[in-house]
Amino acid sequence: MTDGTAIRILMIEDDDGDATHLQITLRKSQGNYEFHRAESLAEGIRLAQKIDFRVILTDLNLPDSCGLGSVQQLSELFDNTAIIVLSGQDQEQLYIDAVSQGAESFLCKSEITPTTVHRCIRQSIERIKQREEIKRLVDAIQEQTVVLETQSAQLKTKNERLERLHDSSQKFVNNVSHEFRTPLCVVKQYASLIADGAVGEVSEEQCRMLRVIEDRVDDLNNIVDDMLDISRHESGLLAANRETCDSAQIVTRILSGLQQRASLRGITIEFQADETQTPIFCDAEKVSRTLINLIVNAIKFSSSGDSILVRITSSRRDREVTFSVQDSGPGIASEQQEQIFSRFRQANTQLLSSTKGFGLGLNIAKELVDLNLGQMSLASTIGEGSTFSFTVPFDEPQAVAQRYFARLQQIDENATVCFIRIKAEIEPEANQRADEIHLLLNYLLHSHDLLIKTGPVDWLVVQHANPESAASFLSRIAKETTSLNRNRPQGPLPALDVQQQGTLSIHAGIAALMHPIRCIGDAPFPSFALTPDHYEVNHV
Repeated sequence: MTDGTAIRILMIEDDDGDATHLQITLRKSQGNYEFHRAESLAEGIRLAQKIDFRVILTDLNLPDSCGLGSVQQLSELFDNTAIIVLSGQDQEQLYIDAVSQGAESFLCKSEITPTTVHRCIRQSIERIKQREEIKRLVDAIQEQTVVLETQSAQLKTKNERLERLHDSSQKFVNNVSHEFRTPLCVVKQYASLIADGAVGEVSEEQCRMLRVIEDRVDDLNNIVDDMLDISRHESGLLAANRETCDSAQIVTRILSGLQQRASLRGITIEFQADETQTPIFCDAEKVSRTLINLIVNAIKFSSSGDSILVRITSSRRDREVTFSVQDSGPGIASEQQEQIFSRFRQANTQLLSSTKGFGLGLNIAKELVDLNLGQMSLASTIGEGSTFSFTVPFDEPQAVAQRYFARLQQIDENATVCFIRIKAEIEPEANQRADEIHLLLNYLLHSHDLLIKTGPVDWLVVQHANPESAASFLSRIAKETTSLNRNRPQGPLPALDVQQQGTLSIHAGIAALMHPIRCIGDAPFPSFALTPDHYEVNHV
């Protein structure tokens, strides 16, 4: 042994000459051995049961045993002891049979030398050690397997409970939000009727107070909208109905109500738009929600006599339109500018706490901007005011696709998208029916998908999914179309030719130098922008 301890060896041999020869040979070898001898199998077993032997060398022809039966019996009784067979016959088959019965090794008596016997003993002991280590590892793995199975079962139970709680919380938020709307609507309508003198004359001060009630009801309605959007976003159901829009029209539609609110505080709202009226590609409702949140926020933190500037500017270089809301409020410290976009976080200002809300507005506004493939930014100076800005891409397939893939890359570094071409079997001039199909397709998509209209009655769906999920989407189109057609007074929707064209795997980031993905099959794809070597196109 390496630590100097003698290795106990038992030799079961009835021939005195062979026993003496082995004992002398062991003494001449490099090992440190403690030699014991038994002349029969029964005597060897009794001795091995009293003394812990590392090695047992046994002859095959003993007074009480003949053949390999002794090997089998010894290996069954002493499984942690190296059994070495001694035989006068040097036969390969005998060696194989001995090992199959449990022997670690085989020595021919005529070839025993100090070197061969020492090597055979050491190798046999090492094999025993390895076998014990393997058994220990197997036992440890089995124990860990039991532990993992138990933990997996516990985790599954906890996940099921969390899913139930999540579903319950989502339903609670949705139900409470919807239940709020009816009484809020009633309160606002009655306040408006009274303020307008519909039920009798009211004083100027009473009218002002009623308008404040309307103002606060609008705040509550915005909070309800924010809660619903956050609920949908966290459940993955907040999608975007993106289409061609006019930026100036979006702003003018919401300004009248906001100007009335601002006038109650003695604040004016100005609107400036550049002369370039480039169409944008976005969900107009979500752009409106973002602007409302930013303008309401600016009103809260402005003082009487202040002015808020809403501006639209276009950038030909960046292929985008920027909406900005500028106030002359207290400003936001640089260390707080990132924090205020987090949920329930607000900047510390000197304004009264009554001007503060729940802190949901900026958080959900940022999410809505991201959903519209844009970016939000903030420039602020303490004591001078703040300017919140967000971008929306031009209604150009290349600009839209570039932003879509860049956004997808941030969400999933190994994103895979599927291309699906859809063509409605209607005349190109059937605008109303094409709009209905566009709404249906947008309804079926999730927030990480993209729908581009490539022609009057043609669409391209870019879906963040694998081919199997895309196939499920195709079946959903068929199912929803069938369901709509059952109760549609004006008749069934036009038939749709739906074809899955291929998949795209993005391996790295999106770079500034663009390379077009031309087309897959005969699909009229726009020129999607990706850097070479950052994608693979797989034909279906």
